[in-house]
Amino acid sequence: MERWLAYKRLAWLWLLLGMCALGIFAMANYTQVDLMLADRMFDFNSGQFTYQHAFFFDTVMHRYARDLLLGVWLVLLVFALLPGGLRPSGFSSSQQYRLRWVAALAVMHSGLVSWLKHRMPHACPWDITRYGGTSDWFPAFAAHGPQMAGHCFPAGHASSGLWLSALCLCWLPQHPRKALVIALAGLAVGFVLGWCQQIRGAHFLSHTLTSVWLMCALLLCVLSFFNSGYASDLYSKSRYA
Repeated sequence: MERWLAYKRLAWLWLLLGMCALGIFAMANYTQVDLMLADRMFDFNSGQFTYQHAFFFDTVMHRYARDLLLGVWLVLLVFALLPGGLRPSGFSSSQQYRLRWVAALAVMHSGLVSWLKHRMPHACPWDITRYGGTSDWFPAFAAHGPQMAGHCFPAGHASSGLWLSALCLCWLPQHPRKALVIALAGLAVGFVLGWCQQIRGAHFLSHTLTSVWLMCALLLCVLSFFNSGYASDLYSKSRYA
């Protein structure tokens, strides 16, 4: 089976991912960027986030966008699981195999973010005392008391769109530049969704960036797997599934 990405390019991507992790850590723990941005979204005179209940951010970019992207994922899942005899003409087993990985990455990322959220103590901006809540604030990667339970880190809504970056697999290995554009576009969609939640006071920037980083890490793990010898056997079995 043909490798999806050259070793050298994959190594550079892992190096970039590591540098991004250090950047997110430094930004979250050694700067006030999270609070500075949240302060700009918060109206200290009225004591609430200005756009917390705004129709565009609360309904359109939160509920409608989530439901729309879930619908897109379900359509892709149907195509990914179609029996060979029902596949449309022009839709090869190789393309279907890639769609299966796209669907799987969406589930893996959403599941990982959900698992972390239920175990992390970080509170949402609108729940901390600085913005009228009752919970303490502390940096995203700082030590904390064992009794704290905020369940707001990393950003969950961003994962509704971040999985779109996995569609880049459909353009590999033949069109790596197109794949890069698709990956960046998918990450941008997820970041915008996360940013909209930040405007509402539901997350800090470090929450969204961590979710973006996790998606990139999962995607690179899959790409690294397809540079291993195990991928060929798995692909051969899937063709006859």
